[in-house]
Amino acid sequence: MMISSHAVAAVPPHIQPLIEAGEFDKAQEQLRAAATAPGVAEADARGLLYEAERLDRIRKDFTITEPELYAQIREQIPDLAPEEIRVWREAGWLEGRMVDGRRRYFKNTVRNLFRLSAEARARRLPQAEPTPGAKPSGDREVSMEERMATYLAERRTADSVHVAPRRFLINYALTVDADAVPAGETVRCWLPFPREVPSQQDIALVSSDPAGAFIAPNDALQRSAYLERTAVAGQPTRFEIAFTLTTRARVEIVDPAIVQPYDTASELYRTYTAEEPPHLEFTPRLRALAREIVGDETNPYLKARRIYGYIDGNIRYTSALEYSTIPNISEYCAENGRGDCGIQGLLFIALCRISGVPAKWQSGWSLLPERTTMHDWTEFYVEPYGWLPADPSRGCRPSDDELVRWFNFGNMDPYRLVVNDAYGTEFVPPKKHFRSETVDFQRGEVEWAGGNLYFDQWDWDIEVLQHQEDAPATAKE
Repeated sequence: MMISSHAVAAVPPHIQPLIEAGEFDKAQEQLRAAATAPGVAEADARGLLYEAERLDRIRKDFTITEPELYAQIREQIPDLAPEEIRVWREAGWLEGRMVDGRRRYFKNTVRNLFRLSAEARARRLPQAEPTPGAKPSGDREVSMEERMATYLAERRTADSVHVAPRRFLINYALTVDADAVPAGETVRCWLPFPREVPSQQDIALVSSDPAGAFIAPNDALQRSAYLERTAVAGQPTRFEIAFTLTTRARVEIVDPAIVQPYDTASELYRTYTAEEPPHLEFTPRLRALAREIVGDETNPYLKARRIYGYIDGNIRYTSALEYSTIPNISEYCAENGRGDCGIQGLLFIALCRISGVPAKWQSGWSLLPERTTMHDWTEFYVEPYGWLPADPSRGCRPSDDELVRWFNFGNMDPYRLVVNDAYGTEFVPPKKHFRSETVDFQRGEVEWAGGNLYFDQWDWDIEVLQHQEDAPATAKE
């Protein structure tokens, strides 16, 4: 079973109304009192303390007042009327909530408005950059569709499903703000490090600063490089690693007619069709949605394809809240009809598992030449093909070629840096305090004896130092 990276506890019924009303100070006071009450189990206490911590994180996500929101939108829609804020909020286009007695809006609300509302887009002043669409796209030089056609052509003449090798040299750095930790204290840092998987091999650590990075074993499903450094007064605390790896596209032309039934007694099937709280719970909403999508289909591959098609057609891509602030991400996605790559991915996994199709998380970085960015996707399992990639947020492509159109369902480009093969698992060595990101692991994690260091106390940077196409199977360092 997966090990959760943070304790989960139900918020006591008398405290939940305080949270919903935005009375965060009172809620935090009562959560902390409940955590320290006599007889409370250690795991429950930790979960209650995490719920108190979550409210601080929500404050950091919801920072825009209604007057500020109105002013920001008017910069792009000059004829905006004040009443429209309420109308658009009720339509679900403006994500807000009560925080400390005032209505606050998500810090990326304006960006998301133009992704969600055709009306808002139509009234927007001309932009220097294209309006953000429902699906991220990497088609500024060579289009994704052209790349996909190339990978498919290469697969037809190859003996392996892994084609189009790429060799990378990557530098990753994390810098803690000066005086975020008292001088003389030890800062503990976990940086993302690639896992050895069929599509990604020949991995080597080139250097680390400080020297002596501990690399977690490859069976750590969220793999890291661990470093320690002593904080110095008035100076930032920096951690840095460089590593090389070879990645490959995973391309499989699936024939649904030869897909076989599962061995439902196998460990793989039981593990990857099970609920996995808190973000893969089979709620009544998700069960009903899965039945509606899958219908009477019995072929596992075609079940997953129907689910993928539903997400492509119904879930809009938006900038996301911090995952650690969302109690159940797959339920949130189904309820709100929006989310980024990881949010859409967890909905896909949940619906597949409910429908009896094994599915799991995978994530790390997209290393496309025109843009390096954090990215999440999924894998689902069918016999006799094994684990197949599925990237819901990149969706179906605009192509008359069906194999290109559905490329992101069952195939994957070679520009992937795989760090995680599960969500929210424990690090090696383990973290003592709450994680900043309780689900994913792409930016890094930092703590000291006094507690976790949240994202607003440090910065990160990833740099592709070298990219070699048509890399040899094994490259010399």
